[in-house]
Amino acid sequence: MQRVFGLLLAFWFAGLALAADLPSVYPQARSIFPEADGYSGFEGLPQSVAVYKDGKVVGYLFLTEDVIRIPAYSGKPINTLVGIDLQGRIVGLAIVHHDEPILAVGITQERLNRYTEQYVGKSAFDRIVIGGKRDGHVAIDGISGATITVMVQNSTVMRAARAVAEVRGIRSPAAPAPAAATQDSRAAPVAPIETRPTAPPTPP
Repeated sequence: MQRVFGLLLAFWFAGLALAADLPSVYPQARSIFPEADGYSGFEGLPQSVAVYKDGKVVGYLFLTEDVIRIPAYSGKPINTLVGIDLQGRIVGLAIVHHDEPILAVGITQERLNRYTEQYVGKSAFDRIVIGGKRDGHVAIDGISGATITVMVQNSTVMRAARAVAEVRGIRSPAAPAPAAATQDSRAAPVAPIETRPTAPPTPP
């Protein structure tokens, strides 16, 4: 029992340390939230980090591999650092690791980055269509010769962003407002969100 408790405590401190030093581990975090002056610990299921400015939460950062892992062309997932604001809009993102053999088919890392940048400004609740138009969807350009890679990246980013937004209590703009409670109504029990203990915001 003591060993298990020790391991849990070690993971807790490791999570706090990584969140506090997030810009050092992933420098892309600074460009996603340039105004940030503090970060929470990793919390929630799926995990994300609250981003602070002047003591107030301005958004959330998360790694897609902490939320969903979809094998891409290489057989391994693409890990992307994503930031969303309090309305669920993607404010920035950056691929931090992948094993896609894109260079072998003449596709540069820059092209893959440009594809990924198209998600900036999209809502976590948008439905994305690649390389075409469809009613009720937002269209973005694909990459010729990398169909599987872009399809996996699309599904990974959007499903992860929506999952984090929902856990953080962000609602879809199209979702109806909750009905007002009446004397005869009974609220259904809501399961609590499992979180890790967090530390006060720390400067980057």
